[in-house]
Amino acid sequence: MAVGAHPDDVEVGAGGLVAKLCQAGRRVAVVDLSAGELASNGTVAERRQEAGRAGEILGLAWRCCLEIPDRGISSDLPYRRRLAAIIRQCRPRLILCPYWSDRHPDHVSACRLVQEAWFDAGLKKMAARQTPFRPNQIWYYFIAAIAEPRFIVDVSECYQTKKTAILAHQTQFGRHPGAAATFLNDGPGSLLATVESRDRYFGSLIGSMYGEGFTTLEPLAVGNPLALLEVPR
Repeated sequence: MAVGAHPDDVEVGAGGLVAKLCQAGRRVAVVDLSAGELASNGTVAERRQEAGRAGEILGLAWRCCLEIPDRGISSDLPYRRRLAAIIRQCRPRLILCPYWSDRHPDHVSACRLVQEAWFDAGLKKMAARQTPFRPNQIWYYFIAAIAEPRFIVDVSECYQTKKTAILAHQTQFGRHPGAAATFLNDGPGSLLATVESRDRYFGSLIGSMYGEGFTTLEPLAVGNPLALLEVPR
């Protein structure tokens, strides 16, 4: 299950991994915490339609929006309970969420909300009518910020799918008549250009064309060390 503060966050930070998992036959869901209603371009209805199209491109099993107010994301109890309930219902093996440092405060708040909802989902006495469940791992993806990743996933073979899914959010990344120039869509330093440069850089570190970097708060346990021998250098 991948969580984003806004409808395009997952595509930007982890779209390649999501596409790769879907192409491998895994069921992947996306939870958008807000509808992104405060974006300079696009209405809520347009962004919902774009999110649905992007989900189809990635091959998602399902996608939903918690409709937390844009710029109002927090780890307050009602929001924690809402997300924890989805975690319990979905029972994912893995949660993807934004890295804990970013230029957009909503991305930072989304990270904190996921961490707290993840913890609450495993508490027996929290919303006792539901069966407790806590996934083993949270992987953090990068949006506007960049840091040294703990590991990099080769997403070269599905990178075009990632780009197509990002561009499905055309109100955000397109330059149509009347659109406001923003960090997402304007100039050589736009987010889209930055993301592609970053993914090319991460790819170069592992000898591939494109890579997505992820980090974790704790070391990943390796049950089968021989599997690491399959990692190319």
